[in-house]
Amino acid sequence: AADSPEIYISPLSYAVAPFTIDRSKRRLEVTLQVPEIARPGKSLEIGYRTSRPGRIAIFAVDEGILQVANYQTPQPLDHFLRKRALEVTTRQMLDLILPEYELIRELSASGGGMRMMEAVADALGKNLNPFARKVQQPAAFWSRIVDTGPEQRSVSFEVPESFSGQLRVMAVAVSEEAMGTAQQQTLVRGPFVISPNMLTVAAPGDEFIVTVGVANLVAGSGEQATITLSAEPGEQLQIIGEATTQLLIAEGSEGKAEFRVKALDQPGGAAVIFKAAMGKEESRITATLSVRPAVPYMASFDSGYEEDGDKAVSLPRRLYPQLAQQKASASGSPLVLVDGLNNYLENFPHGCTEQVVSQVFPVIGLMQHPGFANEAGQTHEKVAALIRKLRPRQLPDGGFALWPGGRSSAGFPSVYVMHFLTEARELGYAVPAEMYHRGLEYLRRVAGNGVSELEAARVRGAAIYLLTRNGEVTTNDLVHLQEGLEQQHKKVWRKDLVAVYMAAVYQLLKKEADAGALVDGYRPGQLEQEHYSDFHSPLTQDAQYVYLLASHFPERLKALKGEGIRELVKPVFGGHYNTIGSAYTILALGAYSRAVLGPVANEAITIVQTDAQGRESPLSLLRHPFTTATPAVEAAGVAFGAAEAIFYQVSQAGFDQQLPRQAVAEGLEVQRSYLDGEGNEVTSLRQGQEVTVRLRIRSVGEKYTSNVAVIDLLPGGFEVIRSSVPRDASHWQSDYVDIREDRVVFYGGFGANVTELRYRARLTAAGEFVVPPAYAEAMYNRSIHGRSTAGRFSVSNAE
Repeated sequence: AADSPEIYISPLSYAVAPFTIDRSKRRLEVTLQVPEIARPGKSLEIGYRTSRPGRIAIFAVDEGILQVANYQTPQPLDHFLRKRALEVTTRQMLDLILPEYELIRELSASGGGMRMMEAVADALGKNLNPFARKVQQPAAFWSRIVDTGPEQRSVSFEVPESFSGQLRVMAVAVSEEAMGTAQQQTLVRGPFVISPNMLTVAAPGDEFIVTVGVANLVAGSGEQATITLSAEPGEQLQIIGEATTQLLIAEGSEGKAEFRVKALDQPGGAAVIFKAAMGKEESRITATLSVRPAVPYMASFDSGYEEDGDKAVSLPRRLYPQLAQQKASASGSPLVLVDGLNNYLENFPHGCTEQVVSQVFPVIGLMQHPGFANEAGQTHEKVAALIRKLRPRQLPDGGFALWPGGRSSAGFPSVYVMHFLTEARELGYAVPAEMYHRGLEYLRRVAGNGVSELEAARVRGAAIYLLTRNGEVTTNDLVHLQEGLEQQHKKVWRKDLVAVYMAAVYQLLKKEADAGALVDGYRPGQLEQEHYSDFHSPLTQDAQYVYLLASHFPERLKALKGEGIRELVKPVFGGHYNTIGSAYTILALGAYSRAVLGPVANEAITIVQTDAQGRESPLSLLRHPFTTATPAVEAAGVAFGAAEAIFYQVSQAGFDQQLPRQAVAEGLEVQRSYLDGEGNEVTSLRQGQEVTVRLRIRSVGEKYTSNVAVIDLLPGGFEVIRSSVPRDASHWQSDYVDIREDRVVFYGGFGANVTELRYRARLTAAGEFVVPPAYAEAMYNRSIHGRSTAGRFSVSNAE
């Protein structure tokens, strides 16, 4: 002690005495019992017991997986009884006594640690094949934590039928005062090893050869062992010819057989069960593939306004029942069009920054409408998933790249993202603070830019508007923008959407007179459809106008009569909509309906479906929030009946049953051919060879077409050589390239000169395959598209 009378002993002195721990008292003896040899596809019985009562977890894992991971059997006593240095740990809990709620909410939006289910709809929206095949399961088993003790107990593990090799069986057990581990080895080996070589994707109508190797491991079977090999196809496949064959395979040797398989007109995950048998010995294995249509998934809808309330609408597309969606809705409220537009957005197959935001942005706006309030839980999940997508796309300047991996911020899409984040934040959704504040920095830079074209001025006006909503004083930016517009666009700017954004800013700044003078200059429907650009179509601009009226000029919104709303949605009736236009239209219709129309009352509307012979049959109706019915896939049309004027929409989404037989060149032309090693066009090659895929794309006419998606679906048995897929060609540079298992998608712009894109594919299976058409489409102008013709390709056996 410091006051000790022993003055010759330092109060800071210390001594160290080593000590050891007797592990025998802490060691729990674990015993495992497994057979030396196990069979694939059979149950493996694992016996276990411990010297004292406790809890135990048992694992059985493929030794190959453990070797790759360099995994060692756990030794818990080595961990808990290891030599430790003296340590000091400091903790405090002041921040946890009364945490700031806003901080917690922002941190919860960081984009990590949340679980998201990849549904089929999500796969369709990512250029993925939704007809997933079942993949072979790895040999990995966990018993969960179970009771143990001195008495013998057991657990069982169903060994995958495709697995042959060494299994390591491990156990970790713990009692109140001790713990222990054990491990054993078992060899999984069947009488035969069956090795089918089957392609992964086929189209209805494809015929292909599956080669099956068989190894004979039956002890004592001799030199002339007769083995029966059979193939049992699932409902999507058919065996052409004999489904059973006899093989003479000596003990320890291998043989092979071939089966010709046809993919039927029934898409889905398909399988063939191969069985090898000799006497009482039998082995089996299941080989899987995906049967998917030779066309991409497409969503379309027809809509309109009928004054007398009676309208017959045809269903022009004949769809496969698998994943088909058909819906018919009608109402006196224009909000019914939201159904079709939402369906179009949800099934849109591409994913630039604007497009992924447009799939979620209108949904949060609809949450304020009573008819959609029950979807609030799903909306929170969608917002969180979207923020996870946006985080890696945000660049150091605070803007957002148009595509994943982009190096420059996209002007309008970045401002559009910030519009979404501003709305989401105000509605109480969790938005990451760091992402948000960096985005505001980007808006400040855009707000300070000069004025050249009116499109750039609209983007600048939107940036100033969003900064004002976030509490910043933007008077100087607003004045500078107006001065620039007066100098360069004096005669037209007051009739443009930029004036409406400026009016909204003046309204937020409490300068109502200036706001009123500007907002009245814009008239919906004043832009012709030819006045078109990717992010600034007439529909997009008119929808933003209505949306801004609803947010800041509610009295003027009420003065917008039914004719004005019909003028807004007229492009939708004509099919002139895209993702950004659809999103803003949904937001505009939701705001208009909420402010002017109110909740939709029960309406006396009938919907019946008609077949190919014109016979009508009634449909079950759902009347919340609108009168809605689901026509059958085989229906040829629907008919609406009402006593008053109605807005109606009929949507179809799915895979078309019929392959297109003629090429299409509506503003874009696409041609696809296959070349051999000498550069000759071919329609047949041998299995194992490589083929060069040549795509030729051009814009028909002199106009350059931007934001084009070129979708090249591959025939069955074609495997893309990923390293050969180009990102640029001659003077052409891609915006993004998406390589999938069964397709390659190029994104970019194309002019009147032909752009030639080449990549290579390997032919992995022999047979006769359907060649899907290649597609090219302008993502922001649905009237501009092109398509090549379908065909056939023959792959002969390598031998």
